[in-house]
Amino acid sequence: MRRPLSFPAVAGLAWLVCLGEAVSGREPGVTLCPFKLLTGRPCPGCGMGHAVVAAMRGDWAASFDYHPLGLPLLVLWTAWLAWGLLNLARGREFSAGFLPALRRPAFSWAALAVVLGVYAARLTLGLAHV
Repeated sequence: MRRPLSFPAVAGLAWLVCLGEAVSGREPGVTLCPFKLLTGRPCPGCGMGHAVVAAMRGDWAASFDYHPLGLPLLVLWTAWLAWGLLNLARGREFSAGFLPALRRPAFSWAALAVVLGVYAARLTLGLAHV
């Protein structure tokens, strides 16, 4: 019986897709956000993919313009993937021991509050686009 794709596998694949976009040199394309496609309004994560790609290219200003949380996400995501690959090389579980605080519910609630706070600020200031 086949095992379903794990979150680390999906995250790794998404990271590789972003890296491929970053090295391709193409400008960001159309949005893939279902919420925006259905409502015409941006969701809290709109622009995050474009922000990660811009950050991978080293274009920090564009990354921040697409979404202020793109660069912090890329840093956290890259550290987590590097840790996971190191764990796999050592024969351990992918995410074993990676910042145990990130697995606590309080962190999830705090992250949600930050994302929604940034979303509210972007909407209020008219900065939410993509």
